[in-house]
Amino acid sequence: MVTDVEPYPSEMPKIHHAYSELTKRFANTKMDDGGMDLFHRAASELFGAAGFTIDVAWDEVRMGGNPTGMYMPEVTITGRTTHETEIDHDRLKHEIRAGMADGKVGVVDPNTGEWKEEPKKKLII
Repeated sequence: MVTDVEPYPSEMPKIHHAYSELTKRFANTKMDDGGMDLFHRAASELFGAAGFTIDVAWDEVRMGGNPTGMYMPEVTITGRTTHETEIDHDRLKHEIRAGMADGKVGVVDPNTGEWKEEPKKKLII
């Protein structure tokens, strides 16, 4: 079964941007019914622009075991707006080698374990 919610390294900045925008917009917003609805719409819009569908779950904040009437959202990416039936391994390999995943450009030579900027060239004769 292929999951289409695993983001490619090049999509991570878009996801981080969506989370930080939500934090900026709603950091001091009271999450009552109206605030929850606004948050859900903004989250759907921001993650939709990044190419993902989401689900928002709400957990009530408790103090000393007592309800406070305040809620914390939990955003979960559930899928893509454009579904993929298989992982694009060439894209994934390119983005990892280009350093989009961890900031390191290059590959590890499987024979020596050394880090190299370019993969080993194959001689085809």
